[in-house]
Amino acid sequence: MSDSEHTEVAVIGAGAVGVACALWLRRSGHEVTMIEREGIASGTSFGNASTLADYGCLPIARPEIWRSMPSLLLSPDSPFVIDWKCLPRLSPWLMRFMGQCNATRFRANSEMLAQLLSHTYTDYQPLLDDAPAAAAMIQRKGCLYAYGKAENLQAAQGDIRLRDQLGIHQQVLTADELIALEPAMEGHTAGGVLFPSSCHLDDPQVFIDTLATPLREEGRIVSAEVTRLSRRASGMLLKYADGRRLMADRVVLAAGAWSAHLARQIGDRIPLDTERGYHIEFDLEHSPLNRPTCPVESAFYMTPLHSAEGARLRVAGTVELSSLAGPANPARFDYLESRVRKVLGIDAPVARRWLGFRPTLPDSVPVIGPSPNEPRVIHAFGHQHIGVTLAGVTGRLVSECLAKGSPEWITPCSAARF
Repeated sequence: MSDSEHTEVAVIGAGAVGVACALWLRRSGHEVTMIEREGIASGTSFGNASTLADYGCLPIARPEIWRSMPSLLLSPDSPFVIDWKCLPRLSPWLMRFMGQCNATRFRANSEMLAQLLSHTYTDYQPLLDDAPAAAAMIQRKGCLYAYGKAENLQAAQGDIRLRDQLGIHQQVLTADELIALEPAMEGHTAGGVLFPSSCHLDDPQVFIDTLATPLREEGRIVSAEVTRLSRRASGMLLKYADGRRLMADRVVLAAGAWSAHLARQIGDRIPLDTERGYHIEFDLEHSPLNRPTCPVESAFYMTPLHSAEGARLRVAGTVELSSLAGPANPARFDYLESRVRKVLGIDAPVARRWLGFRPTLPDSVPVIGPSPNEPRVIHAFGHQHIGVTLAGVTGRLVSECLAKGSPEWITPCSAARF
């Protein structure tokens, strides 16, 4: 490409959020070029728990972290670990994170996330109308939190009340009621919570790739890695790793965990870091579960997936604060495998293992809206565990930002908050 090649809007990133942004902009009549580095939904949009978690409004940064942090960080059985070699680099992020661990910020961040989540289905629907094959991959069976101990369910009553106050649809279940939904949990639960409006996907990558069909058919997807983003009087200049260039009137930055580097090039220093997420999968003749089920004390999801090849069970979760570099941590895979075998009695071998990088901000609230330093750039990243869930609403908000400016109610999502 030469400098003369041009697009109206360049969307950097082809995960769930990038695809949804490109689709919403297309629906609004914009000329869109979506730029993907490795393939559609090749990162966390591939390896997530495959759940539309419209209930996921409670951030990780919460007041209880102060008293539980030592055990979380030092216990070998913890679902939350830090790569201590990375501590000097992570320290500024951790200080911001701990600054969010108070009742006031926890409530405010929960309210913002709940407001975003309330648009999960309405803002996906127009995209699904254009890709009915993707709509057919959505399983509307709800999602379960299963508590192993009655005292832990009792301790969660504050979270349950807060979700009620924020309008989250949920049903508290006895052990017998939960086992009636998921017989495989017998002997491993004292009760739990059903989120009946939640859905899961047969396969998240296939879903997002299918959703992107209109973009592919219209030749709006470019395979490249954007290494440089710079201002020009006539627009924003994107430079690719292979030397090609593209001039865009506007840019949507939706590159997930890789977004902060490009944001810095236009003067936005956003405290984005990465949670390394893990999953393992089992190939099974029949899935032991009907819906995503989270054994809460272990902090992972067990999700039944389906494809032409047959049934799979994906076990995804835990938090590892580390870096974008370095190999996978074998202990994280062992953590998932040992616990899922204990809960479900699976004796099949692990068929696949995966490591990915969740883009995470200290307050768990994504950055959505115009750059405070360059209004021609719209940020759309930092969705942490709920990128697939919030893709539809993020795409709609980005299209609104281009049309008439950032809606006032998403001010807490602005990069200016940092």
